[in-house]
Amino acid sequence: MKKVGLLGKNINYSKSPSIHNKYYKDNNIQLNYTLFDTREEDLESFIKNLPENIIGFNVTVPYKEKIIYYLDEVNYPANLIKAVNTVVNVSGKFIGYNTDYFGFIKSLEENNVKVKDNNVLILGNGGASKAVYLAIKDLGAKVIDFGCRNIEKCKKEFIESNDILNINEIKDISKYDLVINATTLGNINNNISPITIEKYKKSTILYDLNYIPEVNEFLKRGLDLGLKVVNGWDMLYYQAVYSIKLWEKELNKI
Repeated sequence: MKKVGLLGKNINYSKSPSIHNKYYKDNNIQLNYTLFDTREEDLESFIKNLPENIIGFNVTVPYKEKIIYYLDEVNYPANLIKAVNTVVNVSGKFIGYNTDYFGFIKSLEENNVKVKDNNVLILGNGGASKAVYLAIKDLGAKVIDFGCRNIEKCKKEFIESNDILNINEIKDISKYDLVINATTLGNINNNISPITIEKYKKSTILYDLNYIPEVNEFLKRGLDLGLKVVNGWDMLYYQAVYSIKLWEKELNKI
């Protein structure tokens, strides 16, 4: 049986295998999904020695940007975002995609989160935040600000953003209609909120790309304040569906 999986580091918590394998079983797709928990020093070896029966894999932290150096081709919108979360092995040629972009947009639709003409704050400047930024931009946000630890790096990567804030100093989010946590703060390995919310407005929505725990400290603070909150589960599901469609095309050639 052909295999696919998730490439990342310290990813034993991931729910991706259960999502994928249930989908494959329900839809009679002959694939098996597993975890490729890989140390950074072993990343190149993983790519070069990938078994022929692995027709692709998803990519998560901390490799969404680093993986690009080992790919033969990078498609839209990954080529603009400069972050890849899905790789297809086409007869030994590795092609990179970004399904986070499409999964995030679909999750906004499913949760009735409006972006057009609204003010948005994105926390973090890693691979996931790049997909979120392009999606928010394409959906017509009025203002897109960033909260980052490394201000100078953030300024270089998001030249078109309206403002770059020090994430450690953010306490007032009353300007924003939507605040998105795209950092790893709040996941099962580091469940702390990336910001301290002191000033806000009741219509602000908090969205966290993390999905375990289901309600982390960031979202819990939002609920305590009476705000609408959304976790990353729907984004995870829909980006997975888009990934599967890419792998199915390759599987159907066999």
